[in-house]
This record gives sequence, C-alpha cells and structure tokens, in this order.
Amino acid sequence: MSKQKKPTKTSTKKKASPAKKATSTAKKKPAAKKSSTKKTATTTKKRTTTKKTTTKKALTKKPATTKKAPAKTTKKTTTVKKTIPKKVVKKKATAKAAKVEGPLDFYLKAGEIAIKVKELLRRKVKVGASVLEVCEAGESKIKELGGLWAFPLNISINNVAAHYSAQPEDELVIQKGDIVKVDCGVHVDGYVADTAFTVSFGKDHKDIIKASEEATKAAIDLIRPGMTTDRIGTEIEDIIRSYGYRPIRELSGHQLDQNLLHGPLTIPNVKGTKAIKLEEGQAFAIETFATSGTGRLIRGDIKCYIFQLNPLHIPLRLESAKRARKVILANYRYFPFTTRWIAKELPIPSTKVALKYLADKAQIKRYPVLSDIKDSIISQSEHTVYLTGNSRVVTTQPNQ
Repeated sequence: MSKQKKPTKTSTKKKASPAKKATSTAKKKPAAKKSSTKKTATTTKKRTTTKKTTTKKALTKKPATTKKAPAKTTKKTTTVKKTIPKKVVKKKATAKAAKVEGPLDFYLKAGEIAIKVKELLRRKVKVGASVLEVCEAGESKIKELGGLWAFPLNISINNVAAHYSAQPEDELVIQKGDIVKVDCGVHVDGYVADTAFTVSFGKDHKDIIKASEEATKAAIDLIRPGMTTDRIGTEIEDIIRSYGYRPIRELSGHQLDQNLLHGPLTIPNVKGTKAIKLEEGQAFAIETFATSGTGRLIRGDIKCYIFQLNPLHIPLRLESAKRARKVILANYRYFPFTTRWIAKELPIPSTKVALKYLADKAQIKRYPVLSDIKDSIISQSEHTVYLTGNSRVVTTQPNQ
C-alpha cells in the first residue's frame, strides 16, 4: 500500500515548479510589445501542454502501481492451493475407510444384534409365556438395537419344525413338557444373521437337543472354501443318527447374500446329495433338525402365517389387496413378513382376505408351517458362517 502513495506526491511537486517559472517570466517581460506577449503566451501554452502530458504520465503510472495488488491476491491463491491437497487427502482417507467395511462387517453387525436378542429370548421363553408376547419382544429388541427383521420370529413347538410365527390375537402359550424352537433373523443393510436354538420344558429331551447342536457344530468345523456340500450333509446325518434320531430331509441350511435370505446353494442335512464346492466370500446359515418322527414333513391341513413378496406385479381388483401390497412394497420388499405385521396397518379380517388373494394371484410366496407326525418331537440348531481365506467366521456366536 505505501508504494502506491509515493508516485502521487512526486507528480504534485513537479506540477508546482513550472507554474512558478511561468509566473516569474510573465512579470519580467513588459506588456508593451505584442509580439513578445504572443511568444510568452505560446511558451505558456507549450508549458501548459507539458504539464498536461506530465499529469497524464503520472496518472498512467497509477495503474502500474495497482498491478502490484494482484501479487498479494496471488499469495492468497497460493495459500488456498496449499489447503486443497489436505482436503483431498482427507476425502481419500474417508473413501478408503468406507471400502474396508465390506460384507463381513455387516454380517458381524447383524450377528452381534442376533446374539443379544437370543439372550433376551432365552429369558422370555418359559412355561406360561405367551408366544405372541415372545415374538413381539424379540422383534422389538431387534429394532431397538439398530437392526431390521430378516424374517418374523419363529416359535415352533413339539412336532412343529419351522415357520410358526404368532398371529394377531394369538392365544398359544408355552406349556410344561414342550420342546420349543426359537428361530431369529436379523439384517443390517441387507446382510443376514440367521440363528436358532431349542429349549426343553420336559423330560427326555436332552439327547435330541444335543443331536442337532453337535451336528451344527460338526458342520461349522468342516465348512470352508474348497469343501463340498455332500461331505457336510453326510457328517450332519451321521451325528444325528448316532443319537438315535433322524434328520429332516426336506429342510436344509441355505446360502445368504445381500437382500437374499435363501440363496441358490444349500447345505443338506442328509447324505447322498450332489457335491458342490464352496468358495471364499460366501455366507451360509447352517441349520440342522433332529426328529423322533419320520424325518419327512407331513402334507395335510397346512396353515400359513409367513409370506414373501414375488417380483411379478399384476393389476389387482380387490381394494384390501391393493392396500396390503402397498404396505408390503414399502416395508418388506426383500424379506419375509407375517400376517401380524400387515394387520398393524389394516383391519385383521381385511388383512387375512388380502393375503390369501395375493397368494392365490402369485403376488406373494407362502411359507407354510412345517411339521412331522403328531406326538413326535423336533430340535433345531442354527448358526451363520462367512467363508474367508481357508477358514470361516461364525457371525452368530460370541467372540468370533
């Protein structure tokens, strides 16, 4: 700033000195001779012209001095440039951190929630407990811990193997002598933790519970990249039969993936199946069942309380079905749901009619209640594993 002020003072002094000389010249020369006056006038004009020129030059120098201002602006720009790489580095670091959080991280998060929910359910499942209340408590805990439901909580008792979830106004109560299977599913960003356990409230259930637990443990010990599915199925059946029970042929473990509960690959519970080699990065629910019955699911008056949306969309005439499908699309696009959840949005009678209509039109898939013969008992054990390197991580067990 000080350099810009100096040229202005110098030009002012130069302007003053020619004016004094012109005045003194005018005083010394007499006004008698016209010719000399003209000359003086001419000289004065010339000097005046010189003054103007000098003033213009002085003025033209000012912009030259103001050109130094951008130099300071350049310094500021340089300072900004220095800060830009720092911001870029931070963004890159954040991007790298985000990349590190892959499928296994989400499977583990879902597993942590499932472990805590199971702890709650073990306390809730007891003689005299309402199945409806147990289901509601477990599902509420999943949301409270930051997860979402991968499927409705299953409470399957005695000869019922799977897919029983409490209905609206369900009056079923756990009784003395019951053997109860609790199947819990959690997902985080679409990655699933699927796990189940069995609780006995009767006599002579210890061995059947141990049969399914040991079979699941043996399958977990075997499974890894490069292992084939037939070898795992053979091990599961051999262990269950060693306890004097049968595996259920139609039920099996299943592949998991993002927003996919039942993938294309299965982990069989019996021997003699096709050998499929497993690969790193795959996830599976290892799910074993031991039964005192036939080892086959019965066909008869099958009830159904669990459904899943099919991608096929067709025009619907029934108004309640339209409303039900709208609720399903908004909340349960990828994973199974139950009648009880839809009945929270629609009247119970309308919900039942709507779901039957949607199932008949192939808009939703049925998951019927699965059972062995009457008076048989069934145990279930299940954990989720993720294949990594030449090993596996069990996501639904503590300290894994």
